[in-house]
Amino acid sequence: MVVDNSTTLWITTGSRTSARHHELMPTPLRPLPGSLEGRPFAVSAAVQAGVGRARLRHERLVRPAHGLRTPTPPRTLAQATAALALVLPQPWAWSHLTAAELHGLPVRHPWQPGDRLVVTRPTHAGPVRRPEIHGRLGMERRALTLVGGMPVVSPYATWRDLVETLPRDDAVVMGDALAAWPHTAEEDQLGLTSLVRLEAEVLNRTHNHGGPAAQRAFALVRAGSRSPMETRARLVFADAGLPEPELNAAIFDEGQWVAMVDFLWRGQRVIVEYQGDHHRSSRSQWMADVDRMEMLRDLGWLVIPMTARHVSHLDAKGAFLARLRGELLRRA
Repeated sequence: MVVDNSTTLWITTGSRTSARHHELMPTPLRPLPGSLEGRPFAVSAAVQAGVGRARLRHERLVRPAHGLRTPTPPRTLAQATAALALVLPQPWAWSHLTAAELHGLPVRHPWQPGDRLVVTRPTHAGPVRRPEIHGRLGMERRALTLVGGMPVVSPYATWRDLVETLPRDDAVVMGDALAAWPHTAEEDQLGLTSLVRLEAEVLNRTHNHGGPAAQRAFALVRAGSRSPMETRARLVFADAGLPEPELNAAIFDEGQWVAMVDFLWRGQRVIVEYQGDHHRSSRSQWMADVDRMEMLRDLGWLVIPMTARHVSHLDAKGAFLARLRGELLRRA
């Protein structure tokens, strides 16, 4: 009897333990349909695919915006725009700073997680109203293009939209980048260069808000600059009233190509070379620069190096400009 009772008790206890263990085990996570797994999706699309509300509330899904789920938080602008594009009301297009960065134009403060994105819609449709969106209107008056399969205001219209809100130098930096925007050989033959397209955008919206600012900035835009700091250096020369140099110009000696230089005053045989950080941090680049400068000096050219300090530091800029102005006058 004792044995039987203990055996019965063991069986009963084991049964209860097993039941309690079963109650504590988490319910297996039901997989998402293959069309939604591992990618952003709209809640409405998931419901249509048969996904239950409980599954959509699971902690493993990120909720970056109302009606949207993603497997991980968006960390880049491309991820954020691709995700939010799924829940925006049609029609719409990315615009302003969001469009500029999507086009690869230089912006001073790139998008960071938590920053709002800018969306433009037709005036009659009303703006997008979401916490993560800055809604704008006027899409019907702007040319659009596709970036990553998404509608984006054209880079030229984007520059015109931003120019009134940007500091002058930032506007010219972006304008110089657009002036170097690639175009086809056929467009080049027709005179439809990037600089011409940018000018057309300015002229077509002369009477719109920000027209004077756009005209002033465009007057300083030049084709030929290959980096934002080269543009800022060029503006230092312009603000000082110096003669305008050739940009990224080729130098020849007795018909033979010698070098390509950043800023060239050909008549005075004066060269300014902007030295970015990569000229300092790369040993091979630094050695190549030294050899090139010595070769140019041997041919009778004056080569003056310029750094970021000469652009941003008032005293250094003044001393640099005094030297350059003096050399240009002496060699005129």
